[in-house]
Amino acid sequence: MRIPVDSVRFADEYQFLSASPVAVYENGHRVDGQQAVNNDGTPLWAVQTLVLRAGRRAEIETVKIPSPVMPDIRPTAPILFNDLIANAWQNNGRSGVNYSAAAVTEA
Repeated sequence: MRIPVDSVRFADEYQFLSASPVAVYENGHRVDGQQAVNNDGTPLWAVQTLVLRAGRRAEIETVKIPSPVMPDIRPTAPILFNDLIANAWQNNGRSGVNYSAAAVTEA
């Protein structure tokens, strides 16, 4: 289930930590040297993000974004996500939420 996220209400600030290619998995095993792409063939990147909320402990979340090149943002810079989506998942009795966005930019 894809749930749009009001990123302004979800957190007070997002800070960029790092970015890395999203790996490709086949039959539960990582395929070396391959980067995942979206339906348009654009490479996917996992953006490690520090999520800051007033009165709460900071959390680190990963947000997948499509981009032809790796995001070039300085560490701890405030960032903005375009069209942030929460994706609910369930697999083998486990469940959770992962995040994706259309783009990331420095605030």
